[in-house]
Amino acid sequence: MTPRSARQGDAADEVHGARGSGPRAVAGPRNRPVQPVPTAPMPTPLRAALLGLLALCGAYLVVPDGTARDVGNSVVGVLAMVLALAGARRLTARRRGWLVVLAGYSLWVAGDALFTVEQSYLHLTSYPLTSDVLYLSGYVVLTVGLLRLVRGRQRGMDPTPILEALIVAAGFGTVVGTFLVAPIAVDSTTSVLGRLVATAYPVGDVVLVGVLVRLWTSVGSRNPAFRFLMLSMAATTAADLVWNAFALVDPLATTPRWLDVLWLLGYVAAAAAACSPSGAALVGGETRSAPAASVGRRLAALGGAAALPGITLLVVGTLGLDIPWGVVGAGCIVLSLLVVVRIAVLVRVVEEQAVQLSALARSDGLTGAPNRRSWDHELGRAVHRAEEDGGPLTVALVDLDHFKRYNDRLGHQAGDRLLREAVAAWGALLEPGELLARYGGEEFGLLLPGVDPDEAVRRLEAMQAVTPDGQRFSAGVAVWEPGAQPGAVVERADRALYDAKHAGRGCVRVAGAGLEGTTPPVRIALQPVVDLHAGDPIGHEALSRFAEGDPESVFAEAHRVGDGSLLEAAAIAAALRRRPPQGYLSVNVSVGALISEAVAAVLPADLTGLVIEITEQTDVEEWDRVREVVADCRARGALIAVDDWGKGYSTVERFMRLRPEVVKLDRGLLDDLDDPDRQHDLRTLVGWAESMGSTVCAEGVETARQWDTLRSLGVRFGQGYLFGRPAPEPAVDGGGSAPRPTGA
Repeated sequence: MTPRSARQGDAADEVHGARGSGPRAVAGPRNRPVQPVPTAPMPTPLRAALLGLLALCGAYLVVPDGTARDVGNSVVGVLAMVLALAGARRLTARRRGWLVVLAGYSLWVAGDALFTVEQSYLHLTSYPLTSDVLYLSGYVVLTVGLLRLVRGRQRGMDPTPILEALIVAAGFGTVVGTFLVAPIAVDSTTSVLGRLVATAYPVGDVVLVGVLVRLWTSVGSRNPAFRFLMLSMAATTAADLVWNAFALVDPLATTPRWLDVLWLLGYVAAAAAACSPSGAALVGGETRSAPAASVGRRLAALGGAAALPGITLLVVGTLGLDIPWGVVGAGCIVLSLLVVVRIAVLVRVVEEQAVQLSALARSDGLTGAPNRRSWDHELGRAVHRAEEDGGPLTVALVDLDHFKRYNDRLGHQAGDRLLREAVAAWGALLEPGELLARYGGEEFGLLLPGVDPDEAVRRLEAMQAVTPDGQRFSAGVAVWEPGAQPGAVVERADRALYDAKHAGRGCVRVAGAGLEGTTPPVRIALQPVVDLHAGDPIGHEALSRFAEGDPESVFAEAHRVGDGSLLEAAAIAAALRRRPPQGYLSVNVSVGALISEAVAAVLPADLTGLVIEITEQTDVEEWDRVREVVADCRARGALIAVDDWGKGYSTVERFMRLRPEVVKLDRGLLDDLDDPDRQHDLRTLVGWAESMGSTVCAEGVETARQWDTLRSLGVRFGQGYLFGRPAPEPAVDGGGSAPRPTGA
């Protein structure tokens, strides 16, 4: 006979019987973990034993009253705990929490056995009894065990799960306090000690509800062990609720057999939880999963708990019962305070996450340096401050040399490490108010307020010395000019960076660092270009001349020492000053110098009548940049020509990239021009160039026979000694217009 069915004498004993309590658990919602937790199936012997216990529970329904029923109740409880302990011992890691939980259940089982002896054999009628000590101790030990399970899964110091558990417990506590604690507290037929013991049972149930909710937020109902544990607590709670309802209506009521079966099912479900292989995952020591209670279900649980005080008032008012205003009021106040604290924590978390997201949005995830967005923002602020105080503002762009080669040789992880270590080393040299940002890829921006270009160069040289792993970088420096937009100074620094790249890398170039005095003086000679069919001059090519050395050697040496772009810019500037009044002017520039700031600085805004001849001496890797500059020159009126076709870097690939309007044949192709094979090759080349939208111009025409042959092969323009030697002044007045693609 269970302790619930044995109390049938004193009315107070009926109402406040051992373990007469309110709800003990709330079944948690299900939720999918981040990753499935593989568990082995329950061993067959344990499964068979559990099925046997379930069969005994069913047999209990037909056992006659008397000793057999009393003994049967205790036997099922003891066997369930023995089976549970056997299952818990199979957990190889962190099983102490389970053992403590089962110790709490075992105290309840022992309380059942002792209560049967007290009532059926000793015929004790006083209250409280010794068995109450075991029952209440079971609540304490079970709570401690569940808290150990919670601690096994706890991550950090987030108060949110605790607050949510307290909110649910407060809502259920209001219900329990209204319908159980308040009636017990005002019952004058029971001693003070008896009332304290009787109220301790529902209070213990409320505490267990809170702890189970806390465990649910980290496990959820998808864990089989947790589902069995929740079933156990739900069965026990349901039995307690029904029994207390019976006792409140009829103090002399007897316990139905099916109600005893619910309590027994609680023990069997606890044994199943301990025997389940997923019990280790419930502790959190062997597997790791995300909180299984989804946000929506957790909000539903919190909303339901928050509504319980109001529902309680509606029920009490509808039934016409006395309202325990103190209990309901206290419950509403506590619940309101907990909800406010929960909202405050949520707001704080949202604010912290907003700050973190803002920081992440403004910093580079790999290096931790400010990103391009931060760079643009800080550059605008620095320009504004420079406008106000009139101080200098220097901007530098830094690009690690041969970074792709470094990645290919050592791997991307080594490349990432180089970027992080470089940022750390360079950042250590910065002064307050200065900024190092990741501009993109292996390129970084340096913002130096109040620093002049010379000091900026010294600072960059110091950064060069601490660059990790013996690597080098190229850098371009520019000074903001009053009234200019922030993007203008970056563009000038970018051009200076390209100058540094094409000067051999591993160096620093300052935008606008003069063309004068750094390169040998250039003299310009003009050679006419003639329409081979009409015989009329249509323009001139500007050729550079130097006091010492042939032009090719002088330009090669300038590029070797890093001044090639400066020298080419000086030559273009000199040619533009000697520009004839009529006809087009053709100037030579290497592909590397074309994208330099030095050349960009000397080209006028209107390039109409100017032909830019891309020479064959050098090549670059930044073809995207080359295409941008070429497109810009075309938009400003220039024509693009490929010089010395058939020599050096003048390849089909370069032709396809540049899509020139003019193709200038190298003079070497005019050798053996009487050879039919050579004529066939040139005719094919001319036809292919015209099919691509280009006009062909031959260089080095020295005889009338060459002129006639080239004209017969379809070559449209030519230049050479036959038409005029290079001279300081135009050899002819030069009428006509610039060459256009065939068919234009």
